[in-house]
Amino acid sequence: MTGAGKLLLVALVVSSACDRGVTEDGRSKEPQSAESSFAGDSAPAVIDADWVASKFQAPPPPEHKDWMREIEKDPIAALEQMDPAALQSGRNRPAEVVPSKTEITEIRAEKPADYQPEQPLRGWPPRVGQFYPNVILKDQTGQVSAISDFRGKVILLEVVGLTCKACHAFAGGNEPGKSRFRGIQPQPGLDSIERYATGYANLSLEHPDIVFVQLVLYGMDGRSPPTEEDARAWASHFGMDRRKNQVVLIGDQRFISGETRRLIPGFHLIDQNGILRAMSSNDPKHDRLHSSLLPKLASLVNDD
Repeated sequence: MTGAGKLLLVALVVSSACDRGVTEDGRSKEPQSAESSFAGDSAPAVIDADWVASKFQAPPPPEHKDWMREIEKDPIAALEQMDPAALQSGRNRPAEVVPSKTEITEIRAEKPADYQPEQPLRGWPPRVGQFYPNVILKDQTGQVSAISDFRGKVILLEVVGLTCKACHAFAGGNEPGKSRFRGIQPQPGLDSIERYATGYANLSLEHPDIVFVQLVLYGMDGRSPPTEEDARAWASHFGMDRRKNQVVLIGDQRFISGETRRLIPGFHLIDQNGILRAMSSNDPKHDRLHSSLLPKLASLVNDD
């Protein structure tokens, strides 16, 4: 073979290797995964993750009972079945329920933790059976709240993206007469998490032993963290009242990843000691919301 022929052959080999993505040490490069692109501009603005789990993991929600009527018919039986907080007025409560005198004391740390968004995020994503990462973020009131502030209470935490249609539904977006938040239509056929908790755990999320946290991690562009203004508007629109321990935590850039995105929509159940007991999402390996996570919520609150 002539010298020119050898040079041509070498050039062809090098070109072929480049096309296949071969590294300098001869190993093939892995193609860029979809996960690595979630945080970039190519990620879709709408977090198109309908709650498919509800379609195959649970029967239709139980019928909502008129507890005042049940008490009139059989007071003893009704009081044995119902959660006392079920008569308390609040967000997304069925119209027939009336207020009770149950009081909720707002939980605030005597010495709030420091919000340090420049520090590495440790322990994320959370793992069932392990201590939940002590997420420290600003809440809807502009103050700093930490997961550890609520130690001693049962925490139901929802992971939220502001463009997630299922998140809008779980927040109560399908309630009669409820207006759309930023024009986004909630996923059809989904009730609010308040109604599911009432039906499947026999508990109101305004129970004094429950802290309900919405961890908002994606903003209105579906790619980056929420602005404080957008997260506060979300809290106001859906009636998340910090004084009743309904907490909206505002995520930052540290949470933006493919792993985080796959947790939306989803719920995490954290016990009184800070251990993650159940995690429910569209991942079939996770707990079923209706038949597993919500019954576990009832067991923790009732100390079964």
